[in-house]
Amino acid sequence: MTATPTRLAEVTREQIEDAARQRAPLTQNDPVTASWYVLVGGGLHYVRDLVRQVTGGEDSTADARKALKALGFNLFCWASPSMVEQGHPWHTGQVD
Repeated sequence: MTATPTRLAEVTREQIEDAARQRAPLTQNDPVTASWYVLVGGGLHYVRDLVRQVTGGEDSTADARKALKALGFNLFCWASPSMVEQGHPWHTGQVD
């Protein structure tokens, strides 16, 4: 793995892919401890955990998510049981 960047803006796609190879991908048996996931290769990883592994920093989930999106990774968000059954409020017109 290359040198640890000091800033999130310096992270490369290769560094994220290297970090993902060092981690076991999440499975359906893993507890849900975060809302945002990134697909790297064929495995899902928590966005913040993967970025933290590369940067060594405490970047916000929003900043980590935006950085991964800018690098071309696909992102996913956990849906609560009510969202699955009732839909997202923005899609159902239930937002004030």
